Amino acid sequence: MRIMNEKINKHLTAEQAMQIAENYKGKYNLSGTIDGTKEHTVKFYTQFDDSNLPVWLVMVSIIPTVFQADDEYTIVISDAEEQVKYLIDPNGHYYAPHTKEDGLTDEEFDRLWNEDSEDN
Repeated sequence: MRIMNEKINKHLTAEQAMQIAENYKGKYNLSGTIDGTKEHTVKFYTQFDDSNLPVWLVMVSIIPTVFQADDEYTIVISDAEEQVKYLIDPNGHYYAPHTKEDGLTDEEFDRLWNEDSEDN
């Protein structure tokens, strides 16, 4: 565990991250509700996944179907870029509606997780 006494300079506030998430939901016609009154709805992390970059995670509540393991999904927003990077669906799968394909390409996924797809 790394303890840091240095102050992190955030580009976004929690409110701005929520607004980016709301705009993204609207643009891509995504279901769910972002409840800003809940404490865990929007959280800032100095590092997340293997990219080690600061992000905001915005939780979106949904009514789960029989195919979904959880009642929420996560919108991952880059603090530095001030835009949505990808979503984590209720089953833990990553995808990005704003990419050309319906999901991450193999190269993007490998870069995201810093893994060699064929060398496991």
